[in-house]
Amino acid sequence: MSDGEHVRRLLEQRKQGSSSASRPPVRRSHLDSEIARSGHLVHKLKAKDTTGRWAFYFVYVPALREQQFLDALHGNGTIDLETYGKVIASCYGEGPSEEVCAFLKEKYGFDVAPKGG
Repeated sequence: MSDGEHVRRLLEQRKQGSSSASRPPVRRSHLDSEIARSGHLVHKLKAKDTTGRWAFYFVYVPALREQQFLDALHGNGTIDLETYGKVIASCYGEGPSEEVCAFLKEKYGFDVAPKGG
C-alpha cells in the first residue's frame, strides 16, 4: 500500500469514527521499524520542489549519511533527497498537513503538529 493510499484509509476511518482500539496493531517493515525507533534521524524541512512549489518533507537520513545531507542542504542548488535517505512523508504547503501528521502518528508513532496547530 502506498503512503498516499495509507493516508486516505486513515482519513476514511476517522470519518467513520473507528477507533485505534478496534484496529489491529500496525505491521511495520524492518525499515519502518528502524525509522520508528530513530526519530532523531528524521529531518523536517520546507523547500521548493522541482516545479517551484513549496513543500514540506520528512526525510529519514541514516546516521552515516547525515553530515553529507546537512552539507548538501547548505549548498547552492538542487539536491535529490533520496540520495541521502528516504522521504517518509511530504505535502505541499508551508507546514505539515493534518493528513501527514496522522500518517506519521499511525505508521511511526511520531507526534507532529499540523500547520497552525
